[in-house]
Amino acid sequence: MKHGMRLGDLLDLEWFLEQDRLADPAETLKRDRGLGLDAQAVPVPAGGLGAYWLQRRRAGASGALPSSILGPGLTALRLLLACAGLLAGVSLARGLLLYSGTRPVNVSVFLLLAVLPQAGLCLVAAILLAARMLGMGRFHVPVRPLFSLLWRRPGRLSPQAGFIRTLFLGHGWPARMLGWESLRLLQLGGLCLALGSLAGLLVSVTVTDLAFGWQSTLRVGAAGMHAVVSFLSFPWSWLPEGWGLVPTLGQIEGSRIVLKEGISTLASADLIAWWPFLAMCLLCYALLPRLALLGIAHRSLRSLERGFVHPGLGRIADRMAAPLVGTPGAAEPESSPLPLKRGAAERKEEAAAASGAGARTGCVFLLPPELRGRIGEDDLASMALRVGGHDPVRIMHAELEAGDAQRVLDECAGLDWAGGRERFVVLVEAWQPPIRENLQALEILGRDQGDNRSLTLVLCGRPSRGRWLTAPDGVDRDVWAAAVERLAPLRVDIFGALT
Repeated sequence: MKHGMRLGDLLDLEWFLEQDRLADPAETLKRDRGLGLDAQAVPVPAGGLGAYWLQRRRAGASGALPSSILGPGLTALRLLLACAGLLAGVSLARGLLLYSGTRPVNVSVFLLLAVLPQAGLCLVAAILLAARMLGMGRFHVPVRPLFSLLWRRPGRLSPQAGFIRTLFLGHGWPARMLGWESLRLLQLGGLCLALGSLAGLLVSVTVTDLAFGWQSTLRVGAAGMHAVVSFLSFPWSWLPEGWGLVPTLGQIEGSRIVLKEGISTLASADLIAWWPFLAMCLLCYALLPRLALLGIAHRSLRSLERGFVHPGLGRIADRMAAPLVGTPGAAEPESSPLPLKRGAAERKEEAAAASGAGARTGCVFLLPPELRGRIGEDDLASMALRVGGHDPVRIMHAELEAGDAQRVLDECAGLDWAGGRERFVVLVEAWQPPIRENLQALEILGRDQGDNRSLTLVLCGRPSRGRWLTAPDGVDRDVWAAAVERLAPLRVDIFGALT
């Protein structure tokens, strides 16, 4: 499988999978078989089939893809947030540094409005990230219940709406990636806000004559203010005192403002001693934390993209590597290693080997008990191989109901699956309408927390002239397809039995 796909690649992959969901599965299988033959001729390693499939689908796509919208959209949003943050930061700093000549800039107000809110937001973000990394919280889409309520019938949606529905109601990866991307954008805006505030302070100090002081109605002396300053300056207290980054007790006492006395008696050296301290507060409590949070969000998103394997890639690889069990067509030359046709004796020998300890299993074919002995084993194995894509095939008899479905999973729990992926193929008689027990069984068979299982449904029609493996009626197939759609976000491939 292809690791390291970016968010845009995964969105394009999901877009094409949504189109395939609305297409004829037989045509999809035929197309992907052809892509598999092309990939084998290149050749493409097994781990790169998904990337090759996505590249070919992009090359043949018409119209805009999600990645072509996402990329420019994110770039524009980043520029907007960066510019807005810088302007907001500069405006905030300039507004707080207004000096009329008689009333100095209040240090307490600057700390309260320019430093503490940004530091508080950084602290909240850091707590949430720590909780997330410790498994105590998750990024999720809060409107998921609303999407589920509005889109109960995905079969009636347009491809665009169906894509959005699949994105938000799928296996959870879009919410995680969009959550990290959103966090990265927010931290970028916060970083630019802090940078603008710091730049506004430094520029104002450079080009204007400012005076800083502090005042309070409370009985807070210079010693109390010095304690607050010492606490806030702890991160850079190791720097030399000669740099003047922390006002001394004498400077704090000399810059205290008493309105009725004015500032004429205050020394200029004390009134200008505060701006390095304020600049360091912005740097240590706003700018650097934002930079660290931005780096964590960026690294977490990249780590998620490197480690995430889209669950649809397994199905794609199975279809591309599926051997042919019938007469090869013009587009599928018989000389290719992919086509495969074997006799019943060979299949029986492989089925016996598959039931042995330590043997690998390609796919498990579930057959209704009433069809036992009515369909040749060679036909069953060929059909399972055609839609399951891997050999050997293990045939099991089970009713399509919850109890039997769980029993099948329990019996297959110790199997060694080819390619490390579980594949279940279920044959049903389509002329019997689906009931609740059938859908519950499909949900049990298809449910997989690790996204490492595929479920395929094969529909056969009414028996005709002693033949039980017949093509389903179009109406019956639509009924089953509509019923299976209600299992979303569970993906179930539906094929018709071929005679």
